[in-house]
Amino acid sequence: MSGLVTVRPGAIVRGLLLAVALATASAAAHAGVAGGQFRYWAFTDHDDLRDVIAYWAPGPVHLQLEVWDRERGRDEFRPEVGVHLRDRRRSSYSAQWRHEFALERVTLGTEQKLSQHFVGKLYVSPLLGRDAVPVVWQAGLDGYWHSYSFAGADLIRDPRGDDLWVVLMRMRWANESNDWVQATVAPASRRTIGWALDAKWHGVRIGFERNSRFDFSTRDNIIATLGYEWTLPNASE
Repeated sequence: MSGLVTVRPGAIVRGLLLAVALATASAAAHAGVAGGQFRYWAFTDHDDLRDVIAYWAPGPVHLQLEVWDRERGRDEFRPEVGVHLRDRRRSSYSAQWRHEFALERVTLGTEQKLSQHFVGKLYVSPLLGRDAVPVVWQAGLDGYWHSYSFAGADLIRDPRGDDLWVVLMRMRWANESNDWVQATVAPASRRTIGWALDAKWHGVRIGFERNSRFDFSTRDNIIATLGYEWTLPNASE
């Protein structure tokens, strides 16, 4: 694994920031969203986590600041930045960086419009640490039937923790204003089956989920979410 250490996270981060600066020049002509959330994570070992999130997504760019305030463990600051571009077919291509504890997570992905109703997805996330570079893979398919309503399934392989394979299945019912209710079930190759109920109505975001996380933790947890999201005006209006 020693050959993998030559990857320089700083260079990747600088490249993404440059891409953000270039994309921001065109972002003003697009409507976007901004918002904030408070998420409370209740863990089985009682090391609960208060999670504060603020995000801004003007068109093809998104910026997010997140703070983890743990009951007993190490607190974390997790900034995130990403660029999302579309082609003439409305397929998308994205590059994202997020700082996590002791590593830098880079995600490259695409969502391809396969037909009028189906979108195929593929994401790869190398986790750039000091001694190794594990990679998280995610592939899926969404089917849309009306407005923003869809049902889909993603297969996720995360080598950390329990080295899980997870099938993430979601169904969202939405109206023309993109208010929605979403149900999620996430069976895994080991441990508990995750599930979630989320909704957005006139900007208010609420959610409740129960899972065994397949990313940073192997501890079962319950998460409650409350937030608000604003639609940004289009600069051309």
